[in-house]
Amino acid sequence: MGLNQEETSLDIREILFILTKHWKLLIIIPIVCAVSALLVSKFIITPQYEANATLIVNASQNSQNTTITNDQLTTAQRLVSTYSIILKSDTVLDTVIKNLNLDMTSKELTANISVSGVNQTEVIDIKVKNTDPQVAVEIANEITKVAPDIIIKIVKAGSVEIISPAKLNEAPVSPNVSLNIAIAFIIGMVISVLFSFLIELLDNTFSSEEDVKKYLELTVIGIIPSIESKS
Repeated sequence: MGLNQEETSLDIREILFILTKHWKLLIIIPIVCAVSALLVSKFIITPQYEANATLIVNASQNSQNTTITNDQLTTAQRLVSTYSIILKSDTVLDTVIKNLNLDMTSKELTANISVSGVNQTEVIDIKVKNTDPQVAVEIANEITKVAPDIIIKIVKAGSVEIISPAKLNEAPVSPNVSLNIAIAFIIGMVISVLFSFLIELLDNTFSSEEDVKKYLELTVIGIIPSIESKS
């Protein structure tokens, strides 16, 4: 038991010695990776902007009916998933593309749209991403404009109304510069540690009497000291 603890302690000391020996790599490589991530995020990756709009689902097409039963609420919540699929369908998106004269296909537009229910309620959240914040707003608002009539025509039940139209947001949602830098720094640390151990594995020279004892299993009977000559 004592021997195992001694070997574990020795291994830990060896690891710390290797990391200390190559401390420059542990500093330089992570910094280089972090700076590279910063430059890529700032100057290479195109920023993406997001616009949000929300709709509410009504179980009845008559929005003037103020009496809402539990069955109507349950039906409206179930319609959310159905309406979410319709909102991303080619029928809706092709109409949006035509109305806004967008230079993209419905498949390309679908990739930049997210439609989901909000916390199992009757509310539908629409998120649109685009490299132009104004275009993102226009797409989101156009979806909320054309979708109600198409939904009623297809489903022939229920209706949707706009809760909140999309508004201009000039703060990009991606890339996340801070997150990219943090990830790059961690990757740099891992690379530097692995590189340090790789250097040690490829180094077959003996640098101390402990190396002679450990790898050759020989007893050291003498050491020739290194003496610096003075001019």
